[in-house]
Amino acid sequence: MEKIVILFIKKIVSKIRFIVVGSPKLKQELLLRKALEEKGFNCKKLKISCNHDLGKNYVNGVEMGIKYPDSFYEKAKQIITDKKIYSFYFNGNMNPEGGRKEMLKPFEIYKDSLIISTDDGRIQSSKDKFNNSYFSYFSKSKFGLCPHQEDWPGSKKHLWTYRFIESCLVEAIPVIFDATPLAPEFINGFFVLKDSDFKNIKTPVYDILKANKNRVLAKKKFFLTDEECYQIKINC
Repeated sequence: MEKIVILFIKKIVSKIRFIVVGSPKLKQELLLRKALEEKGFNCKKLKISCNHDLGKNYVNGVEMGIKYPDSFYEKAKQIITDKKIYSFYFNGNMNPEGGRKEMLKPFEIYKDSLIISTDDGRIQSSKDKFNNSYFSYFSKSKFGLCPHQEDWPGSKKHLWTYRFIESCLVEAIPVIFDATPLAPEFINGFFVLKDSDFKNIKTPVYDILKANKNRVLAKKKFFLTDEECYQIKINC
């Protein structure tokens, strides 16, 4: 009975917060704003917009891709470990309609896989917070499973996912899925594997050098560069 009351109160509080605050911002925008603030920008003085379907951000007319705060890179770097005790890791929404549950099923046969079904990543208040537990488990994994949603209503030519970036940050090699291929522009230059690559492999081989290169490339591509910051400033 006590649990039911607590859940009821949480729902009421959530509805009240929505009414007061307004429509929740995308994780994409929240991460971008935090990234800008860490670079010394006052977001109130910037014109910021996001195109979630294309994975594009616009700041004072400057177009860029998905951006994470520098603090995420530094915190992720601190917890990277060579003790990879899990082969595959996934932590996220697995609604049957999205097809992820079926796509992930072949990886459940590995005894050292860690596949978790949760909606924690959709909690508005934590979207721009570094989840130490999430990244710690991720860092102990050789491969990061990165399935998109099969029922995604947006453009199938521009699929992207936060999970791919986060996989690279902790040197887990990203695994993309044939059923929901990520956009070439998004994964260009990265070393990735496909789910079909593991159909006849009993013992996956992890390449630490390629994982390290992925992390370095992720820093260049998914974090604000000096040139981007300069362009934003001159357009203020």
